[in-house]
Amino acid sequence: MSGQREQGDQRYLTSEFAPDWAVPPGRLIQRELSAAGFTQTDVAARTNISAKHLNQVLHGHVPLSPDVAVSLEMVLDVSADLWLRMDATWQAARLRRSSQESFADLAGWLNRFPGNVLESRNVLDGTAPVATRVEQLLRFFRVADVEAFQRVWLTPQASYRRSQKFAIDPYATALWLRLAEQAAEELAPDAAEYDAQRLREVARLIPGLSRLPVAQAFPQAVSLLLTSGVLLVFIPEVDNTRICGVSRWTHTGHPIIALSGRQKYLDILWFTLLHEVAHVILHPKRATYLEVDGSDTVVNDDRDALEAAADDFAQNAFLGPWERQLVRSLQDTDELVALAERAGVHPGIVAGRYGHDTGDWRKFGKLRPRIELATALIPT
Repeated sequence: MSGQREQGDQRYLTSEFAPDWAVPPGRLIQRELSAAGFTQTDVAARTNISAKHLNQVLHGHVPLSPDVAVSLEMVLDVSADLWLRMDATWQAARLRRSSQESFADLAGWLNRFPGNVLESRNVLDGTAPVATRVEQLLRFFRVADVEAFQRVWLTPQASYRRSQKFAIDPYATALWLRLAEQAAEELAPDAAEYDAQRLREVARLIPGLSRLPVAQAFPQAVSLLLTSGVLLVFIPEVDNTRICGVSRWTHTGHPIIALSGRQKYLDILWFTLLHEVAHVILHPKRATYLEVDGSDTVVNDDRDALEAAADDFAQNAFLGPWERQLVRSLQDTDELVALAERAGVHPGIVAGRYGHDTGDWRKFGKLRPRIELATALIPT
């Protein structure tokens, strides 16, 4: 089966075994017919099949139907299962060759994707012919053709795009989403069934993780979320997507939360995670939420009701109503650190809240640690 397999820490592309010796079952039927001393007219009469249709079967012009196969079994004493398996192999090979010929004309579609990302993440072999690369990409997206790709991966994007201010590449976005889905599929066997109540409990634990080093905290968040049936993955950003995070549901019934590493500040990283958790808890019927970065520092929502609800959930998870009232009145670092200690979160969380509420990002800016999630999560 075409796809990717693990071998140590390396992934490699595999190809489906497609023999080039597939032949229509009619050739073997003709041999059996001749060996028995029958003409086509004889067999047509004995099977009650028209001579024209039998001739078309023998030459592979029409598929072999089960009723014809059973009739031939009665006359030639060769299993109908054998004829039908041969015909299935032949028809699949014929259609595969036809698809390969059409794939060769899809270089334009293929070039819409960032080729460097496709190769570096082992989605396809950059040295292969166009037809082969198109087939690899379609298999990666688990669709049969370009029209299906459009329907499954591009059409839904109109409903969850979050920014009209910046150009967002829908093909790069689809690639990032599929990479997230693929990574989540690897976690799924270790996940519990989705449990909304357990997820609410986990959401109360996540703010405390902000006090730990990211390299330690993120894997703990992954493990905690697995206990609620949620699959948290990190997928490095793909250029021209501007995605901070996404929540969506898989065919297995598990929600996926994926972060891109675009969050360069600790407070935005944890806020984005809890924002996505909120979507899973509060809006389970809406399939996909993309959080698209509108600047280099803060998430830019369109402020619709669902986004506002997710924001409120995340804000309340970090700071209760009383702590949030105190944020605007903070005078110095000592007060901020004391408030963070009382709330059980990293001071950067409070500093980020202060900047958001007051518009003054400079006053406590030094308390907001910058992070590179990709670097932090590299195993040592």
